[in-house]
Amino acid sequence: MADQSPATSYLRIMVFGAGTMGHGIALLAGKSGHMVFLVDVDSEALHRAVKLIRSHLDWFQEEKEISEPLEAVLSRIKPVQNFEDVIGSCDLIIEAITEDQILKSELFKQIAPLKSEPSIVVSNTSYLDVFALAPEKMLSRFAIAHFFVPPYLVPLVEVVGNDQTDTDVIPWLMEVLRRMGQQPIYLKRFIPGFIVNRLQRAMGREMFHLLEEGIASPEDIDAAVKASFAIRVPVVGIAQKLDLTGLDLVLKILKNPSIDLATEDRIPRILQERVDAGDYGVKTGKGLYDYGNRPMEEITRKLNRKFLAVRRFMEKGISGGSK
Repeated sequence: MADQSPATSYLRIMVFGAGTMGHGIALLAGKSGHMVFLVDVDSEALHRAVKLIRSHLDWFQEEKEISEPLEAVLSRIKPVQNFEDVIGSCDLIIEAITEDQILKSELFKQIAPLKSEPSIVVSNTSYLDVFALAPEKMLSRFAIAHFFVPPYLVPLVEVVGNDQTDTDVIPWLMEVLRRMGQQPIYLKRFIPGFIVNRLQRAMGREMFHLLEEGIASPEDIDAAVKASFAIRVPVVGIAQKLDLTGLDLVLKILKNPSIDLATEDRIPRILQERVDAGDYGVKTGKGLYDYGNRPMEEITRKLNRKFLAVRRFMEKGISGGSK
């Protein structure tokens, strides 16, 4: 097992779950030089994951985002179904399976007796209190590292520890993530949904309200967002934006009569209908938008090109704000 100092060049990393998040995290880690074991009980899921990773890497080469040969990166990402013989040699174990408490709890019970004592386990959960699901003996080396889709292009990772997390775990983890090109932020305590998903949930609630009331189409709602606060958010976020507006004006606006925002946290009818029809979004070719049954690789590549353009723009210093 490798030296676990932040200065370590390359680690052995195990990623559980070969779905949307898992294959993306494996790609991120492999592209950063680490040896990655991508684990899934479904051989078909592993096959799809490797196919997607190859497609993403091919695109990265076209965009001159990687300099080494594609096959060199792929050689560091090993799909496996039986992990028991490998997990003990891994420095970092990342759980990225489906958001199911029972499945996560069962996996943590399998991991706990097999992992090495100093290795660190993190969960990519987006809202579950996984600390309540893990065996007591694992908590000292256990944290949350919540990535965002696609993790190889969206740099944010929300990092959360628990009351028993050893003091060296969070600094080490955040340094590893930085060396992967990510931008980790630390939450002082666990809260369901963390930062971004809580904000997105509030926004999504109002978006579905507008859709169900027939106020506008998904396309027009997105057009309104992209042509307004989406331009400001990369520069001033949402807190500093209020300073830009003027807190005196913000206060006056909030004192105005209510505009009857949607406040009920319920399952939107239009969302349930889409899911019941099997229209899940990009991965099925249709969701709130209709993607015309184009292959997932084609759809994601087009979106990834736009994500990369925004990320490059942000990396030129815009993300620092203007204090």
